[in-house]
Amino acid sequence: MTLMNKFLSGSCALVLAVLVACGGGGGGNPPPPPPVAPTISVQPADQSVVVGATATFSVTAAGTAPLSYQWKKGGTAIATNGTSATYTTPATVVGDSGSSFTVTVTNSAGNITSSAATLTVQALGSGLAYTDPTTGTYQLKKNTTLSTASHLVLDLIGPSSGTAAGVSLTLSADTTKVTWVDIPAGGTTAVLMQNGTQFSLGSGVAIQKARATGNVLQATVAQKNPTAAVSLNGTSLIRVALDLKAGLSLAQGTVITLSADAAKSQLLDGAGAIAPITVTVGTLTVQ
Repeated sequence: MTLMNKFLSGSCALVLAVLVACGGGGGGNPPPPPPVAPTISVQPADQSVVVGATATFSVTAAGTAPLSYQWKKGGTAIATNGTSATYTTPATVVGDSGSSFTVTVTNSAGNITSSAATLTVQALGSGLAYTDPTTGTYQLKKNTTLSTASHLVLDLIGPSSGTAAGVSLTLSADTTKVTWVDIPAGGTTAVLMQNGTQFSLGSGVAIQKARATGNVLQATVAQKNPTAAVSLNGTSLIRVALDLKAGLSLAQGTVITLSADAAKSQLLDGAGAIAPITVTVGTLTVQ
């Protein structure tokens, strides 16, 4: 072997050793994967608020970071606080109702725009509305003469036939929204319960009492030691009142729970026997 052959042979061995040590011949590091375009897994949802409240819209997106966001209202980009995954509106006004909101998510591989979410802005209620029941023998109805926009008076109306010496009524209401109040509101003769419209108890001593405990109102009118039952005549047997609780921000149309306790609503006949009565209650809402 000549000197040149020995040199070349040694050089090849050296090059081979370097290639092995470096992991191969000229491959280098593999290229990074291509960026993944944004996708949306959770779309913005419709929001409903009362006037003056804020509404928050949000989106959940995935894709190669970094992701950027741009919220739009009615197709116009929102400049203030509109570039993150959530967007909170300023205090709403009635004119905002019906507005649509979308968000566009962008990265280096592209962009995607969400579906539209609608904002509903509801007017604030200041009183109570009541829809009378249309079925039932004993019905809790609105007294349109004594009620006002902010003071709701309800009468327990009995059947057009039959007799009794007394009646009791137990009602439950959502007292986070309403409160039991006197009749008439603020009057000098205000009481928590009235004896309907001339529900005569005969010659006996009348018992008339009411008690409000939390969400429950119990009212009773009867004749002590009844001697004779009187005709019900489809008149008001017991009268109670409700007001919207002060300091609340409730939308008009908000439904308020109101019900009668069948086990504790009873009729007293002339012989002193007690029988349960089923009282049908209407729908109570904020107006």
